[in-house]
Amino acid sequence: MNRGVMRVGWRVPATDHSTHALGPRWLLGCLCLLMCLVVQTVHASELRLSLGSVERRALVVNAPPSGTLRPAVLVLHGGRGSAQEQRDRTGFDEIAQREGFMVVYPEGTPWGRGFHAWNTGYMQRRQVGEADDIAYLDALIDLLVARHGADPRGIFMTGGSNGAMMTLVYATRRAERLAAIAPVVGAMFSFEDTPARPLPTLLINGAADAEVPLEGGLSRNPLVRSAQAAPFKPLEETVAFWRRVNRSEPSAQMQTQGTVTARTWAATPGGAVTSVVVDAAGGHGWPGTPALRAGNVPIQAFKGAERVWEFFKQHLP
Repeated sequence: MNRGVMRVGWRVPATDHSTHALGPRWLLGCLCLLMCLVVQTVHASELRLSLGSVERRALVVNAPPSGTLRPAVLVLHGGRGSAQEQRDRTGFDEIAQREGFMVVYPEGTPWGRGFHAWNTGYMQRRQVGEADDIAYLDALIDLLVARHGADPRGIFMTGGSNGAMMTLVYATRRAERLAAIAPVVGAMFSFEDTPARPLPTLLINGAADAEVPLEGGLSRNPLVRSAQAAPFKPLEETVAFWRRVNRSEPSAQMQTQGTVTARTWAATPGGAVTSVVVDAAGGHGWPGTPALRAGNVPIQAFKGAERVWEFFKQHLP
């Protein structure tokens, strides 16, 4: 499915005696023409790059005109997704066009039936093998900056599930390349790598998520659990890790609206903000999308892309 933008287009016929003679029928025709909407497909460019003998790809939407720069938001799919699937589900295309940034959908290693996954070092090892996704994301960002108008000071990264986990891994190793991160319904596996600098961080999770539970440990979903090479770190330990890395204020500002609680530790001088949003009713999946199976309803209290962009836009260069 391709996303579209709508433009109203019509042409009023030249006035002559025949049109006047039609009376109400002519008016009705004009009204029908006024209601016609011509849908113009939002174009996505496919980027292909080679890492050794392996060819990888990504989709790019709303790249800037030649000679100009735009912020770029990289949106990583989950462990059974693809670049196109993430594009279709998240709703970033429309926001990118409205707000004037480039959105990029990287794609992980294929593992059958159109599925792709990311090599975090701890998840789906059988499917991803020895894929070097740090090198892939490095090369992709280099290409976006060199040839496609990405502002190197405005590279943002988000992702869902396995894509959130990859976002967290990349952020710990390449914090200096990113302006902010917003992993969604993900988790960390290790705190061994220390980011090179503070990095504005938004964590979004659902308290009803059985696949990536807030308390950490092994997934309560047998399929996910069988793909784990290590337990998930608890959300509160992950928050503490980023607060420490970011040198955030010791006290949080808390806001609760309905089932959603947001806590924000402001940046100290030379530090960065750390924020966590938890929906008590939210399960696993991209926020604002329908449930894909019974018993698991993603966060419905807000749309994930809107919430992520509201955070990112506070950290534009």
